[in-house]
Amino acid sequence: MAANPYVPAGFDPKAPEWAVDPAKFPADKEEKWGYPPEKDGWILSHNSLRGELDDFQAALSATLARLNGTAPSEWEVAAIKKWYKAHADHMHSHHENEDALMVPYLRERVKIPQKVEKDHELLIAHMAKIEKIIAGLSTEDKSGVPALAQAWEAYTKDVKPHLLEEEGTSVPLMRAFFEQAEIGKKVGEILGNEKAPKEELGSFIYYTGEDTFRNEFMVQEGIPFFVWWVGGFESKFKYYRDFVAVLITALKEGKEQAPKEW
Repeated sequence: MAANPYVPAGFDPKAPEWAVDPAKFPADKEEKWGYPPEKDGWILSHNSLRGELDDFQAALSATLARLNGTAPSEWEVAAIKKWYKAHADHMHSHHENEDALMVPYLRERVKIPQKVEKDHELLIAHMAKIEKIIAGLSTEDKSGVPALAQAWEAYTKDVKPHLLEEEGTSVPLMRAFFEQAEIGKKVGEILGNEKAPKEELGSFIYYTGEDTFRNEFMVQEGIPFFVWWVGGFESKFKYYRDFVAVLITALKEGKEQAPKEW
């Protein structure tokens, strides 16, 4: 992986200072993992968020150019609102997975930086501003989409470094102090959470790629092939592809695509 500029200088996930109890839980697990960090589910979930950030940025840029200082049409407002709700549900669920499941589990052995939660608070504040702008979008107000584009850019500039920092600190610490099978159980809990919004896993598969998800990720996590169908993976992927991602395409191309219901 490329050098991560958001990792503190001299950071060593195996250093004793990170261990809760170095004698009981030594940092000697990294070499036992069967795949590299870039294929880790934590990083792949971040890739799906990065994909959404970039796609919506491109959709807003195309929309701004098309509107050329005029107010958005009814279908553009509807598409933006529908897509953003999917993203917000995804982001909030992702944070819940980290704050309520993964990080408390990791802290049984390792001192995960407190900055993780603090960053989440900042991102939620960004989202509150964005949601206020989106709620006020109107076919009679030409200022709404430019304001949204500006707010989205500011949001993106804080989300991306946060994701990289987690990938450069929390993920290496996890892999140093926990075995693959131990984390695999938590991954299974996340994937099997029936209360999670379908947009979360749908986005994960969409940006990972259906073939890569089925033939690589499911295999590395020991997930039987038939779970693609019986576990709801296929339906969530198709929902995201056909009812969420299509809205980005519509906004980029300027072709009306009214939000549909699953």
